Amino acid sequence: MNQATFGIIGAGGIAQSQHLPNLTRAPHVKLRTLCDLREDVLQQMQAKYAVPQAETDYCALLADPEIAAVVVATREDMQAPLPIEALNAGKHGYVEKPLANTPQEVEAVGAAQQASGKFVAVGFNRRMAPAYTKAKELLCADGGAKNLHYRISDEYWSWGKNYPPGVRVIHEVCHIFDLCRWFSDSDPEHLYCLESRPDDEVFVLKMKSGCVCSIMSSGYVTMDLPKERVEIVSNLGAVTVEEFVELRTYGYADAEPVYRYADHSHPDREFTHKYLLEKEGANALSALRRLGWEQRNRAQANGDPLPDAAERKDYVGNRSPHWNYMVDKGWLAAVDHFAQCVLSGEPPRNAGAADGLWSARMSAAAIESRKTGAVVQF
Repeated sequence: MNQATFGIIGAGGIAQSQHLPNLTRAPHVKLRTLCDLREDVLQQMQAKYAVPQAETDYCALLADPEIAAVVVATREDMQAPLPIEALNAGKHGYVEKPLANTPQEVEAVGAAQQASGKFVAVGFNRRMAPAYTKAKELLCADGGAKNLHYRISDEYWSWGKNYPPGVRVIHEVCHIFDLCRWFSDSDPEHLYCLESRPDDEVFVLKMKSGCVCSIMSSGYVTMDLPKERVEIVSNLGAVTVEEFVELRTYGYADAEPVYRYADHSHPDREFTHKYLLEKEGANALSALRRLGWEQRNRAQANGDPLPDAAERKDYVGNRSPHWNYMVDKGWLAAVDHFAQCVLSGEPPRNAGAADGLWSARMSAAAIESRKTGAVVQF
């Protein structure tokens, strides 16, 4: 099988949880070089994933003529400068979201792409999630999306506590802004934000197609609540998707009423959830999340007297699935499709620099609306 030669810059959290295992599993990718400033992490990840080369200087990676594409999985403040350098070096770029924190920074990436003639993909991987590609297929066959509601909620109060208040919209809700455009096949007309407290908000959008979208974003829940749910009405039908594992259809005579998806795993972690989610869908998801929440609480309790306390602690810390990553949000499909396009020269279906710009503009508009209380026109 033909394979495109890739390098990756950054070996931190998102690289270890997604990009490294996916790049080494993707059929059309040959991972040649890993780059990180931390030599200990670099050596550990190079050995673990059998990456032929390791560099602490990304310039050496960009100078390698064998590397056709670069994955950028670094701090957010470097996610615009590095792809620009990669494009200038004649490499295609796959960049984690958000492409940049401001529209102006994204525009610079777009300009570099236009000048280079290379591809840029932004890590809005949800477009490639099997449940969402099927949902969009059904919606388009019935006149397209007319009314969309999306909930995204998680333990941001814990994992995002080091971020300043109010920036969740930039690095988390950006995904959902992109999905509103993708599901509706339309750009936004105007946007309005209502805030309950910092990072607990509702966004209302009117798309140029006529579709209306509402997004409930909350960083104040616990892991026993599934993170994402979408409900979309088309002409005379509707779909719902519960966190990528169960798609239900309504009013579509030629569609199955329920589709379930086997989902995602990490090579270091327990994988039983793949079987359970494929067979039981949303019910299994709720039970698994409740299990994870309860076991974590017990493992963290002081003086756990139960005889299996050590086993529980090991499960929670080392063997359990990554709870927000155990569903198939399209990570592997997105990078493998991008690699196929690098090989063929066909434009990728991934979100590109123009999509990253729209997402950045929508995030900026949401912040403006939150501050002023006014509807922001595009």
